[in-house]
Amino acid sequence: MNEKFTSIIVSAFIGVLAYICTDVLHEVVGHGSAALVSGSTITLLTSVYFRSVPASFIIGLSGPFSNLLWGLLLFVVLAYRPPKSLLIVLSLTTVMAYNLFWFSGTIVQSAFAKTGDWTYAMAQLNPGVWGKPLLFILGVSVYWASIKMVANRFSDIPSRFTKITLRQSVTYAFLFGALSAAIAGLFYAPDRWTASKEGLLEMVASLPILFLNRDQNEWVTDKPMKAGWIFYLVVSIAYLLFCFFLGRGIY
Repeated sequence: MNEKFTSIIVSAFIGVLAYICTDVLHEVVGHGSAALVSGSTITLLTSVYFRSVPASFIIGLSGPFSNLLWGLLLFVVLAYRPPKSLLIVLSLTTVMAYNLFWFSGTIVQSAFAKTGDWTYAMAQLNPGVWGKPLLFILGVSVYWASIKMVANRFSDIPSRFTKITLRQSVTYAFLFGALSAAIAGLFYAPDRWTASKEGLLEMVASLPILFLNRDQNEWVTDKPMKAGWIFYLVVSIAYLLFCFFLGRGIY
């Protein structure tokens, strides 16, 4: 197989894997676990929607904060105990980036939209006319910090492999991650197109990853970007299960 094509495929699978991990950490580990612990009944759980009875702002914020905590955990691991495999490092760095950006994105979204994970919490706190501006300022600030952290971790990855640059790899990963989010949403039978659109909007939160200066380091490797068949198999099975369970929805 052509080495450049192989590099693109590996990047695509990294993007799909990162999306799956980030979404599961948000919807299942975050919202879902909080609902179960609080004794609420989960009435809808999909790749883009979550509802429980009774609802609470704690359950609503558990999704974003799950992304934040896992993003910070991966940052620490990659900074102090990085794996030796470049494939694993790039995969974990991408997962870290998506989690941090999703946390930031939920704040900014709630600053403009009438719905969102932070909207219910702000209604409970009742900050008045200052609520939306404060959310926007907080969201921009957190985005700035997230961009700095993500750029810091990408600086430890070669800026170029034999047939693909790091910038190209991250771009392919994002595009296929967004595509996988949209396709997963199509499995939600009650409203396929809206769910698909919501999946794309979730990935919009990670757009800053496309504009980071990842080529600032001079570390170039003569190794190709490749992965074994186990990596492809695991990601493929994980995505199929993701679509048939979270994509279709549990309700």
